Amino acid sequence: MVEQLAERVKARPLTWGGAVALLAYPLVAIGALARYPLAEEWPVLLLALAFTLPLVFLFAIPELTVALSAPAFIGQIVLGRVTESEDLTSGNVVPLMGLCVIAANRDPKRTRWWTAAAVLAMTAHTWFRWNSSTDRPARTIVEWILDPIPVLLISAVPVLGAVLLGVVIRMQGERAAMLTAQAAQAERDRHLTTQLAVEQERSRIAADLHDILAHSLSVIAVQTDAAAHVLKHSPAAPPAARDAVTAAHDAAVHALQETRALVRAVGAPPEDHTPQPTLSQLPELVRSCDPAGNRFELHSTVDLAEIQLAPSAQVALYRIVQESLTNVMRHAGEDAQAQVRVTEHAGQVHVEVVDNGKAPQPDGARGRGIANMTQRARSAGGELSAGPRPEGGFAVVAQVPLAVSEGAL
Repeated sequence: MVEQLAERVKARPLTWGGAVALLAYPLVAIGALARYPLAEEWPVLLLALAFTLPLVFLFAIPELTVALSAPAFIGQIVLGRVTESEDLTSGNVVPLMGLCVIAANRDPKRTRWWTAAAVLAMTAHTWFRWNSSTDRPARTIVEWILDPIPVLLISAVPVLGAVLLGVVIRMQGERAAMLTAQAAQAERDRHLTTQLAVEQERSRIAADLHDILAHSLSVIAVQTDAAAHVLKHSPAAPPAARDAVTAAHDAAVHALQETRALVRAVGAPPEDHTPQPTLSQLPELVRSCDPAGNRFELHSTVDLAEIQLAPSAQVALYRIVQESLTNVMRHAGEDAQAQVRVTEHAGQVHVEVVDNGKAPQPDGARGRGIANMTQRARSAGGELSAGPRPEGGFAVVAQVPLAVSEGAL
């Protein structure tokens, strides 16, 4: 509620200052009439107006409120001499209100200057009123010199009190603004965290679609194409069988194209997600890609079941081999052969997939495969290189350090 009121005052400072002046004038006028008993009331009412009119600028230009109070203090001295009365206390509050607003809204340097000026002005006013009194006894030079000291202390107390109140208000406002900014930042961080989690999940789904479903569809497409080729050159094969195999091949190719489009729409593959397969399953992977056993071979110099790699590193290498064999079936040609080699050297596991087919186009045929494999190798703390071989064919080489732990992945 206080913050809302402050915003309204900032939006229309002159209006709110005018309202304060209208409310203050009757109070100051009543106090002035009681303090200065004159036959005619208009000088007293004019003094009350001189005190309250600067309040119009209290929230817009508080410095002007303090400065415009000077004529009222002069009028107060004149009326005090005429009526032999004390100062109008309610009128003295006006410049203090201005100082409070200055301390609450202005920089500390400006506040210090106005505080010093107000203390000196109040001291001069009080000292003059004190020494101009008709009932003061004669004083020595020493007394004249020492008199301003207590007057200075007396005048500084209300000024410093007003400034201190303004500083407290400013500190509270800054603290409220800081808490509001922190809350807004926390909300932004929460939103970004949620968004990041969603993107990571989308990327995980995209990677699984690409690695699992697209791979399976590629295998189906290649095998049905081979079956259709065999049936086509077999006189004893019924036409219905050839048509069924051809239809299955076309459906697999269409589904594969749709899967690739879905992967591109869902998002990029992640750098880390929960691993499932291991290197010990590479023989099953090779057999699933080449049921006849005449195209793909697996050679390993290490025990795949006992290899010392973190699970995340194993799934990364497994997916790299899976994607490489898929690329061979899709792009290297029907008669292309490939070898999968797994070796261990110098604290690293090396996985190579080398084929003797035709190399794919640099950016077209490979799709997202090479980029996916590169990210997987890096996620396991390793490296990957892929490209055509000088003697023909294509090679994918990945290496992952044995020392990589699950925490590093």
